[in-house]
Amino acid sequence: MKFQDYKISDFLDELSSKSPAPGGGTASALLGAVGLSLFSMVCNLTLGKEKFKPQKETIKEFLNKAQSLQEDFRRLMDEDTEAFNEVAKAYKMPKDSEEEKKKRKEAIQEALMKAAWAPLKMMEKVKEASELIAPAVSLVNPAVITDLGVCVLSLKSALFGAWLNVKINLNSIVDEKFRAFLSEKMMEYLKVSENLDKLFEEIQKKLV
Repeated sequence: MKFQDYKISDFLDELSSKSPAPGGGTASALLGAVGLSLFSMVCNLTLGKEKFKPQKETIKEFLNKAQSLQEDFRRLMDEDTEAFNEVAKAYKMPKDSEEEKKKRKEAIQEALMKAAWAPLKMMEKVKEASELIAPAVSLVNPAVITDLGVCVLSLKSALFGAWLNVKINLNSIVDEKFRAFLSEKMMEYLKVSENLDKLFEEIQKKLV
């Protein structure tokens, strides 16, 4: 059963259990999905209002892209947990003989690489979301501007949560080229936090 099919109470119970997965990575993906859901709500509460008729088609485009990104985050909730489970499985492999040790080491490294990719994709999706939201701040219904603010805060939490999960997996990966590539992309995406901060400041000004 996919996490997106869980009842909220069931997912929270699973998240709070002694099982290490789902954990922070899956929670980060959920925060991303929550952020996009709020943005979709803001778009829906703008559409149909006579005052905002001139930007109707633009808002529809925002909404379509937001729904697609939300689906990406939903999939990443499961992808992150599946990747973690592969890492845990690899660490449990036998290591009695030299051959077993070699296979275990290779399996661990392969699993760690997959586990680093999932949160990196989350960071990339937050970047896409920030680029989508930026032009919308001045176009959407100001009556729901606080919801847009919570959207931005959710995405920022998703970004930093994903960053932590990329970083911890990279620490155990030995492939230098892979580490260098992911480190570069990770730091590139982390800069998106500055854009999110600017968006939040812009939103706050609309409340004055």
